[in-house]
Amino acid sequence: MGSFRCWGRSIMARDPGLNTVTTAASGASDVLAITGPYDALANPSNDDLIGAALTMLPQGAAWGSPDGQAISLKSRLAGLMRVVVDSFQWLYQRIWTLARNASVQGVDELLPEWEAEYGLPDNCVTGETSVAERLRALAAKVAAIAIITPGDFIRLAATYGFAIQIEEPAIFECGFSECGGEHTVGDVRQECYWIIRTYSLAVDYFRVGESECGYDLLFDYGDGDRLLCILRRVAPAWTIPIIEIIYLLTDEDGRVLTDEGGNFLNVTI
Repeated sequence: MGSFRCWGRSIMARDPGLNTVTTAASGASDVLAITGPYDALANPSNDDLIGAALTMLPQGAAWGSPDGQAISLKSRLAGLMRVVVDSFQWLYQRIWTLARNASVQGVDELLPEWEAEYGLPDNCVTGETSVAERLRALAAKVAAIAIITPGDFIRLAATYGFAIQIEEPAIFECGFSECGGEHTVGDVRQECYWIIRTYSLAVDYFRVGESECGYDLLFDYGDGDRLLCILRRVAPAWTIPIIEIIYLLTDEDGRVLTDEGGNFLNVTI
């Protein structure tokens, strides 16, 4: 997974004729999953507690346990103790829920408090989001895994539901680049740009008779803008990510069109 100088890597990984394209996400082997708290009292039922409660009663015939016999679970005394331990059943369940909410893997009822602590939802999110989306955003923020390589950015985008590729255009360099290759002529400072390539994100256009002048944009990338916001926020300060949306051409039945060689037909925005 090579990168050129805008990522701070050696140019030895570069190809003299082709731009560097990264399609695979980096691994997250350094991320350790924390096992949620659980024991016998984590989420007990009344039946789980009644046996221990009955053993705390005095022994003897008056208590329904002559000669050391166990108290019958069908006795009235056992029924009374079931009422007593019912509040402990609720207490243990609430303590367990609170313990789970103390880690991001078990966040449920305290999700709003976690979001407030980590500044979520951020300005990359517009409109309503599902609980699952909010939990993914929180997990990514809490993990705060270093985003360094192109593969890291692909992995980050995947956590938000985007499948992307990253292309790093190279400027033609005498003595290194091949004529007729993908390297373009320009200032080497233009290598600070890198392209986020994704497929079939919705684009909303200004429509005469429907859209409002001074309010609606000529075109809006929608989720594409959100993707750009997410990646620009963590991109190296000396780089500028731009988005390229590829639309696969389909027929009226939704089948993707191909050429004679079986390649998908598409247009790029």
